[in-house]
Amino acid sequence: MTIFLLLRHAHSTANDAGILAGRTEGIHLSTKGIQQSKGLPKALQEIPINRFISSPLPRCIETIQPTLTKRHRRLVTDDCFIEMDYGAWSGRELKKLRKEKGWKQVQRSPMNFTFPQGESFARTATRIERGLQNLSKLYPKETILIVTHGDIIKLATQITLGGDLNKFQRLVVDTCSLTVLDWNKNERSLLHFNQKLVKIKTSKNEKARMKSRRVLGGGSGV
Repeated sequence: MTIFLLLRHAHSTANDAGILAGRTEGIHLSTKGIQQSKGLPKALQEIPINRFISSPLPRCIETIQPTLTKRHRRLVTDDCFIEMDYGAWSGRELKKLRKEKGWKQVQRSPMNFTFPQGESFARTATRIERGLQNLSKLYPKETILIVTHGDIIKLATQITLGGDLNKFQRLVVDTCSLTVLDWNKNERSLLHFNQKLVKIKTSKNEKARMKSRRVLGGGSGV
């Protein structure tokens, strides 16, 4: 069996600003995110990890860097786990995106939606499953940590459970949280979901945003 530790990146400057980051350049960890990343080596210290893989985006690499330094390990990036390409929606405020014509479809039947000038949820799900399948075949007895993004983790969870992918937006994945999957040749299982690893004090503005947690990205943004 292959154990996948899916780690959502720490709190980012996009989370601070309430925007849909996607693959927008210039998105890094926020002050809160840096605190979270510094707490990860201790939070993960009891977990034996064979390989560290990451989305190539800076906020993911910055999240795991203190842990890599502590363990003297190297990181491999994999485009199968990069954030969705939200196309023309990238870099825009979520509160404004809620007024877009396609917003309701994204929430209710996302697998039939393609972002303007961007990627479809169906294509994203395909590359995620391909990436996990490839890793499980190559490393059938290893524990692999993958630093990635909220929507990627939500889709991977639904794929693992064999559930209706159109319902994946009902899931919420917090920043710097861990979701654990078990993939073997004949069975896939969800072992843990959205386990918070590093607790940082939440501001009043962040608490207000949490009132509407089911959104694009991880869900809460906190």
